[in-house]
Amino acid sequence: MRQKKERFITIRQTVLLIICFSIGGGILYLPNTAAKVLQSGGWLWIFGVGLLVILSGLITAFLIRMFPEDTLVELSQKLLGKPLGIAVSLMLILFFFSFVPLEVRILQELVNISILQQAPFWFVGGLFLLTLAYAASQNIKSIVYVNELLMEIALGVGLVVTVLAWQHFDPVHLLPVFGESRINPAHFREELGVAYIYTGFPVIFFLVPYLKLPQKVVKATFIGTAFLTLIYTFFTLTVLGVFGYKETLNLTYPGLELAKSVNLETVILERLDLVLIVSWISAIFTTCLVSYFFTALSISKLCGFKSHSLVAWALAPLTYYLSTLFTNYFVWKEYSAYLGFFALLVTVLLPAILLIAALIKRRSIQGNQ
Repeated sequence: MRQKKERFITIRQTVLLIICFSIGGGILYLPNTAAKVLQSGGWLWIFGVGLLVILSGLITAFLIRMFPEDTLVELSQKLLGKPLGIAVSLMLILFFFSFVPLEVRILQELVNISILQQAPFWFVGGLFLLTLAYAASQNIKSIVYVNELLMEIALGVGLVVTVLAWQHFDPVHLLPVFGESRINPAHFREELGVAYIYTGFPVIFFLVPYLKLPQKVVKATFIGTAFLTLIYTFFTLTVLGVFGYKETLNLTYPGLELAKSVNLETVILERLDLVLIVSWISAIFTTCLVSYFFTALSISKLCGFKSHSLVAWALAPLTYYLSTLFTNYFVWKEYSAYLGFFALLVTVLLPAILLIAALIKRRSIQGNQ
């Protein structure tokens, strides 16, 4: 008989987990991608993608609510049979794990840009991964509480920086909203890459057995995805309004440049970009922590291990090696586009297939009764 899990995660904590899995280092270069896709109207592209993600998140939440005691590992085998269920679990494991090497590399670049310019990857990335493996080897309650604290700090600092940047906001930079042919097929990879930063809601595949009120998972998913959409839209709108789309196209990390543009007379906050980076390292850490933890947890469930701790430590060398493959900005930016395509499969196609399978199974059971 399967041991009943302690239900302790609140709606607020669920929302923060959805946000943290999405809002890592990718947001710092998001306006650059949006400007490539729709120029001065890039913020509309971000908002439109967000609406589709909200819909996909709700489909996933409706599915999960039907099976409040199961994670995806058990759920997929119930609905699709053991072979296909294992294949689905492996796909989701790969999905969660694929975020970690990318975020580690972004962290390294941010540290080299603004804090420790000569710091080697073995020092920054290695130390980060050791910390990550130790944190991910703990229980889910510790993960939830750490995320709750660090995510609130990162969101607070990010919001303050964005609001202060409005001192340079010029609405003219957002014109024309519509004009020339906007969506360029040559930038199809960038268009797909936007999907990668919205993919936080699949964490509910593993959270629902721990929710205090599993029937509220739809509400939590809606709030989380809607809040993400508003954050990304507001941030992209601000960057485009401050710099204009032409200048944004030439900025590798528009988020850092936005922080540098803020003028404060306080000596302590003279370098606001450093404050943003230090706080955003915590956001990258929480993104990696949640991804890493659920990867280790899924593998341990699939293999029948009693604990995920050994899996968490065993993944560290592989993560380090994969991170070294992203040698520069252009390499991992291209990788993020492929990750965006993979994210569409996991966040749009997979929940739809599982929901259809669940409805068919429910109807067949009702028909037999």
